[in-house]
Amino acid sequence: MKRDSRIIISLDKQFYSDDDEIRIHVWFNHAFYSVATLTVLSPTGITIDTAPLKTAAYTTETFALTCGGPLMFENGYYWIRVECDNAVSEAMFEYYNSKNRFKRGFGK
Repeated sequence: MKRDSRIIISLDKQFYSDDDEIRIHVWFNHAFYSVATLTVLSPTGITIDTAPLKTAAYTTETFALTCGGPLMFENGYYWIRVECDNAVSEAMFEYYNSKNRFKRGFGK
């Protein structure tokens, strides 16, 4: 996991399930001159969502995402990555989809 002290990511909690809302807070501890990109990735690397973030020194940007949907179906650890210029920070959270309780093929 990458953590650059110029970009700090925090979450309201570490475990989520169906229809929970994730609040992602990104603190910029540095003045960047380009727009940052926030990306949420599944355990297998599928891009769930992406958003541009304004960058200004000593400011916080907040991003909200509701769990579930067609792309967010895997149980496991999801990644949040924020990139700007040459700085990259990552955080992760666990998601449990109750509709995906059993592996494929179970009960056939």
